[in-house]
Amino acid sequence: MDGLGHPHLMDDVNDWEEKIHFPDIESWDWAGSAERNVKIRNTGRANMLMFLNGMGFERLISFMGFEDAAMALLDEDQEDALHGLLHALCDLHIAMVDKAIEYYHIDGINLHDDWGSQQAPFFSEEAGRNFFLPEMKRLNDHIHERGLFCDLHSCGHIEDRCNLLVEAGFDAWTPMAMNNTAKLYDDWGDKMAIAVVTDTPFDPETATEVEQREAARHFVERFGGPGKQAFFSGYNKPGQLTRAFREEMYKASREAYAR
Repeated sequence: MDGLGHPHLMDDVNDWEEKIHFPDIESWDWAGSAERNVKIRNTGRANMLMFLNGMGFERLISFMGFEDAAMALLDEDQEDALHGLLHALCDLHIAMVDKAIEYYHIDGINLHDDWGSQQAPFFSEEAGRNFFLPEMKRLNDHIHERGLFCDLHSCGHIEDRCNLLVEAGFDAWTPMAMNNTAKLYDDWGDKMAIAVVTDTPFDPETATEVEQREAARHFVERFGGPGKQAFFSGYNKPGQLTRAFREEMYKASREAYAR
């Protein structure tokens, strides 16, 4: 049962082909949806398709609950079935990517799949490499072949799994603030764009405009190194994206890029 008292679909992954019924996406009104949302799509800005709850561990939790999902990663008797389920989920996501490109003319994908708690990853590197890495890489390879990029949302203290995210081919990741985002940038910024929580936060209510602009320049100097990619994390202190901060960050970023 889930937290609302609803029964889970299964408690053993070996039952997935009987218990889980995939949608027929060919029956969806893609053309009608694209027409109804034409004003949203044609704004001159990038359009992203978001896969909420992903195709990995978080999706497995939705089928089984956390305890059984965690046990499935350890149970040799469920291993083959779990590979089969994750492969089928990846096939579904690849098909939806193609439809979204055809009808929505999207520019990129945002995939959600939470991998950890506030203190540690939910599973070992071995389990991540065995089960989730192959299918996430297959999805990202397809996304890149179609000329798009893929941004990852993955909650939790999972900085020790960043190597798997890089191997999977994600182009960007927004780590939550309990991760050492500065170190992630230093270690992996040449492989993927890291959303960084600034090490010089300021109080937007009391900081002068000069202080705000100095903070923006510090951010670019610290996290704008050649060959590395960073962007300002949404987990920074609320209100820090003041007009002065944004203006100065844009100016400093252009100067750094020109160099």
